[in-house]
Amino acid sequence: MGDAIQQTRNQLNDWWQSIEEGKRKKIIIISVIAIISIIMLTIIFTRPKYEVLYEDLSLKDMAQITKKLDELNIKWKTPSKDNTTTILVPAEMKNKIKIELASYGLPKEMYGFTDAFNDSSWTMTDYDKKERYKYAKENELAATISDFEGVESAKVYIDVKEGTGFVLEDNKMETKAAVSIIKSDNRPLKGETVTAIKNLVANSINTSPDNVKVIDTTAGKTLDGETEETEFLMTDQFNIKNNLELRINRNIKEFLENIFGPGNVDVRSSVKINFDSEKSTIVEFSPPIEGSEEGLIRSMEEIEEHMVGGASGGEPGTETNPEDYAMTEDGSERYDMIKRVINNELNEINKEIRKAPGQVEDITVAVLINKDDLSIEDEEKIADLIYAATGLDTKKVEVIAQAFDRPDEVATEEKRNLLWLVLLLGIIAIGTTTYIIYRRKKESEELELEIDDITKIETEVEDLEFITEESKMKAQIEKLIDKNPEQVAQLLRTWLNE
Repeated sequence: MGDAIQQTRNQLNDWWQSIEEGKRKKIIIISVIAIISIIMLTIIFTRPKYEVLYEDLSLKDMAQITKKLDELNIKWKTPSKDNTTTILVPAEMKNKIKIELASYGLPKEMYGFTDAFNDSSWTMTDYDKKERYKYAKENELAATISDFEGVESAKVYIDVKEGTGFVLEDNKMETKAAVSIIKSDNRPLKGETVTAIKNLVANSINTSPDNVKVIDTTAGKTLDGETEETEFLMTDQFNIKNNLELRINRNIKEFLENIFGPGNVDVRSSVKINFDSEKSTIVEFSPPIEGSEEGLIRSMEEIEEHMVGGASGGEPGTETNPEDYAMTEDGSERYDMIKRVINNELNEINKEIRKAPGQVEDITVAVLINKDDLSIEDEEKIADLIYAATGLDTKKVEVIAQAFDRPDEVATEEKRNLLWLVLLLGIIAIGTTTYIIYRRKKESEELELEIDDITKIETEVEDLEFITEESKMKAQIEKLIDKNPEQVAQLLRTWLNE
């Protein structure tokens, strides 16, 4: 196999060498162009085709949609670096991505005025144009309300009432609207926020704020700016109560520690707060002139009747007067009547009083002083100081003198003593360890010196023994030379030849 490959390479090499240099250049250029063309065609036909998913998005919607696409591991891009309002996605996944994003309520700002104007055509009827315009206005208002503090998302529904065109129409139909919101947290919306939402929608559709209803879909109730601002959650009530008690405790404690010293006073207070809201309406009437008991005359009607002479007679349908009371008819009878009706104008004063929630109803304070005993007079003085220091309606103050049992301080002192003991033992242990290490090091150095001396002695002894053995060997060689000189000479020649 290797020979066949080598043979093929040789043949190709021979063929390439046999071609003229001009043809070689042409072959190389054509090959490079073909390779580049194949690569470019492969990239063009294999890369995904992108289509517009959404365009003309707000920056808020753009950020939320791109973040969600990244979480879903979906590739996306923008047409250019400068275009930050259009998103492109792979064409084969476009519809699936739209459905997926719709399940998350994205984009929030959908059909707007721009879309309404762009979608208009000459075949569109007036009704279609009005409906598209209304739908665009609903989406624009919903997007604006979603930016309010405490609102996560919103939907607006507008019911446009059109008149019949008659001037003398009795029932005037007004445009109404409903706003459905989802709060971003569990806290109630502020009254100012609800009022602002109503005014925004009412002014946008040319109606009264009373015709706009705001519905909290989470709680399932209609929000009212007046009632909503008076609501407190249980956590808010607890935090308000706890913070006020801590503040009272700290102030009284710091105040009394100036007399009895730091750490010798402990204060506990309990605050009762009324979180109910109350609204009262008072109507008062008073004369416009101060000091006067009558008001200004608004209207007056006066009737006078006078009659002289005439026959007297009974009134039909009634019994006649007894004879004892009968008037004599002498022609001098007289009848007078004056009737006066006066309408006085009084001042009318309407007062509306709203009692804000969170009113402190009463406070109880207990003070414990680190003393064996206090006189009743001293306790009363301290109680008076506390009444004055709180500045609130303090109902009850108890002052007790008692020596403090402070196990924490004892335990702290014991810990401190134990710490010093451990520190002392540590110093002793470190000193002892250092001394032992020093002694062992010194002994090791002495031992090394002794070992060096012994090694020197042994070396000298070995040298002596080697010299003795060498002397004996020399004597034996000399003896051998004397006995057999020819053999020794032959041995030396053999060594030299080798």
